[in-house]
Amino acid sequence: MTSIDGFNGIGTTPPMAAGGPTHPADPISPVVTQTEPEASPSDACSKPSRRTAVGILAGLAAGTALEVSSPTSHAAAAAGLAQAPQAAGNPMPEAQLGFRSRRAFFPVPDAALVRPLGQVAPDEGTPAPVPYAGSPGLGIPLGGFGAGAFMINQSGTFGPWSFGGQQGSSWEMRALPQAAFHVREQVGGEAATVRTLATDGPIDPESGKEIWQSPLPAWNRLAPGEGRYAALYPFGFTSYEPFATDVSMRFFSPIEAGEDRRTSLPVAYFDVKVANNTRQTRTVSVMFTMPNAPAHVAGTHADESVRLGPPSIRKGFTSRYDQRGPIHAVTLGADSPENTPDSARSEWTIATWAGRDQVVSHVTSWNAEGDGADVYQPFRTTGRLPDRSLDASHSAGALSVSVTLRPGASSTISFVLAWDFPQVAFADNSTVWMRRYTNFYGARETKTNEYVEGSYPFGQGFAIASDALRDHDDALSAVCRWWEPIATEKAYPTVLRSAALNQLAELTWNNSFWEGGLVRHSAVATGFATAGPGQHLNASVKGSHLFGIQDTIAGGVSGMGETTDIQVYNYRAYFHLFPNVQRDRLLASIESVQRSFNGNAHDLYSTLNNPYITFGNAQDAPIQGGTDSRPPKPGSSQWLDSPSKFIFQWYAFATMTEDRSFLRQAWPAIKAEITWLKGTIPAGQHLPSDPPAFSNPFNIVPQGPGPALFNSELYLLALTVAIAAGEQLHTDRDYVAGLRADLVAAKAEFEAAFWDVEAKHYRFATAGPYTKASTISAFYAQHLAESVKLPDLLDPLRHQQELNSQYRNFRSFDDDGEVTGAPLLFQPGGLAGPDGTVPFETDWVMVGDNFSAAADYLTSARRFQQPQLRSYALELAQAVATQIWLRPRNGLAFAAPWAWFPDDAGKYVYPGYSQALAVWDVLEAIKPLTSL
Repeated sequence: MTSIDGFNGIGTTPPMAAGGPTHPADPISPVVTQTEPEASPSDACSKPSRRTAVGILAGLAAGTALEVSSPTSHAAAAAGLAQAPQAAGNPMPEAQLGFRSRRAFFPVPDAALVRPLGQVAPDEGTPAPVPYAGSPGLGIPLGGFGAGAFMINQSGTFGPWSFGGQQGSSWEMRALPQAAFHVREQVGGEAATVRTLATDGPIDPESGKEIWQSPLPAWNRLAPGEGRYAALYPFGFTSYEPFATDVSMRFFSPIEAGEDRRTSLPVAYFDVKVANNTRQTRTVSVMFTMPNAPAHVAGTHADESVRLGPPSIRKGFTSRYDQRGPIHAVTLGADSPENTPDSARSEWTIATWAGRDQVVSHVTSWNAEGDGADVYQPFRTTGRLPDRSLDASHSAGALSVSVTLRPGASSTISFVLAWDFPQVAFADNSTVWMRRYTNFYGARETKTNEYVEGSYPFGQGFAIASDALRDHDDALSAVCRWWEPIATEKAYPTVLRSAALNQLAELTWNNSFWEGGLVRHSAVATGFATAGPGQHLNASVKGSHLFGIQDTIAGGVSGMGETTDIQVYNYRAYFHLFPNVQRDRLLASIESVQRSFNGNAHDLYSTLNNPYITFGNAQDAPIQGGTDSRPPKPGSSQWLDSPSKFIFQWYAFATMTEDRSFLRQAWPAIKAEITWLKGTIPAGQHLPSDPPAFSNPFNIVPQGPGPALFNSELYLLALTVAIAAGEQLHTDRDYVAGLRADLVAAKAEFEAAFWDVEAKHYRFATAGPYTKASTISAFYAQHLAESVKLPDLLDPLRHQQELNSQYRNFRSFDDDGEVTGAPLLFQPGGLAGPDGTVPFETDWVMVGDNFSAAADYLTSARRFQQPQLRSYALELAQAVATQIWLRPRNGLAFAAPWAWFPDDAGKYVYPGYSQALAVWDVLEAIKPLTSL
């Protein structure tokens, strides 16, 4: 087997996984395939030339010879790619990282996930015990934060969809058959080669139905394997083999770290590069077709069981052609009084910048309900469109750009897709917000952050598209400034770079919400006496723009909101890259402490409720969602981790952004949360008492009644943060002195209650069936404390002893002997109950906890000078990343789950789960992100 980056082999025999079989000694298994020389990400960031270039083609690495090929040789190469032999018993090739061709395609970075276009693996994954499933073949989502998004999937089509709001509570498994790119290539009077740059959608082997739709039947689609698909968020790359001309595409949205305007835009760039490395002059035409598509389609959601609100309505279609200098555009609109807020006065615009020697033609309307022959025929015949409408439906439009290339010449054709769906709605359309991007196109807000009626002009599709085309090169540079240092950093193992960057897609994809002003709401906001202007969270925060994502986007009530006990795992990526997006969300959580009657911060973004307007759980709800809305009670209060995690987030944000004023704003909330936590401590004791279930992300794993390791350690963190905050703010000296005494007593009780002297590890719990168990998450809170330079929460010698005595116990293996990650618990003799079965969750590989544990092992290896701990950490992190990104049969790429079974990552729970962004903490532990 191929070794993992940075792993030198521990040489131990894998122990009995918790409840699982023992495998031969081979702790390494994730295979990182790199069959071609590496491409430089800086090449991937190369600016397009809108004029025809002759000679050495831009984008080829220095020293790479130009390949002069015949159409026959490329056809043979395509056939070889499509029919490559497969390993016995494995019908699809595994994914690989990086790809380089001698053809003049856009270079693919070495960390990019690469798959044969259209060769979507059969879905062998099994969601269990809840039915919400991932899907093989997902890809890069396009769209800004909170703007609505769709994926360019591995078939090359546009879908699935996640356009936000109450209707966006789970993704819509649909693609647009009418949306595609098409290429026509011709030499002189010879017959032209005309292909649509997408394959048919994958087939569900059980139902025999398409998982998502195929391109229209009149179009000459690609066969699976006639191209490659590569993804390294926010960039996607595709290349195509059937042409003698070298044809490839780069697509991306302008996600810029620390910036609002570009990051919010409803914009997708598509750069089509054509290069003629033959001995004959060739004319190449590229057509972009797009329907007048709805934002939401009923019956396509991953989870139709929840209330999705009134069906989305989009009627009153219009279309038009605009030209402003070199910019040509077709805009498809919808304006009807019957339209729901999510679609009111909405538009799609496809646009291109005509470079020198590029000829543009268009169709303003063709029949999106037909077979596509009406728009395909003129393009197939001449490469030109008739510059008029083909019908009166206004249901679809098209642009075509033609260029003639002499031998050795290349050209890049830049398209933009922009959309203007300016409103997002919740609570059955009774609450409506403007999207963040509208603030940069006229939408204004009052001092209390309500939208100023009439300030947004609507109909901004063409303006957004034309601005994006003019900004293309600067936007590309802005994205590459933060992306390239991560993508190129060789200190980070390749698969971890891939995992970290691609996982950022959730910030666009997981029902991303970023508001640009409150249009209306009728409900009385939680903690307020009346409804009306200024009666909502953050009304007193000047220029507030609230942000949120769901924990998961693939379905399941427990994931249809943003919960702090999950999102805190992602703090490193959030605060390092996008503190501008996170600040107002955190300020709202601070205010929620004041507005809630029990003094506990609450989770505020949930499509099941009225996000940022109403929050909290019913007092009689047996399971309190995310945070407990009841008065604190020892052994009964749920989610005891959340208050400590809120406190940590507030402090970490202030520390990482060096914002002392933010910490001062958080101080009253920190004190209130400490008070709530103390209410969960029995009289005469010093640590919180956990409930029997739902005390933290481990859900139904028994941890109480009584103190348990995870929440007790987090309580030590909360006290330590509060002491540090009070000292830095030079405030409440007597209160802080009392906290120091509390911390001394709590630490002493912690060590006495949890340290197992003989086994040399901290016990998972003090009551229940797992008092002898150790856990992969033993040092979660300790690691958080170290990450913001706080004092140790527990005995460092014992920390070191446990890591060394236990890491060999934390490997799970599949039937092929491949490491799948670390189980939550290990207990001598196994975890099985009296009936012989291992209870749910106890031995699952929990993705976020595995990444966080790997980060702790890495920092501890350096601190304690223990290289074997580093080796294990790299093995663990790469094993988990490999199961998500390099094993297509699991169906987890762009749908990383919360957890999977120890012997099979294809048996997973809650895909599309955002906790996997904890991989950024691993990068930080390897090499500080601020040093890049």
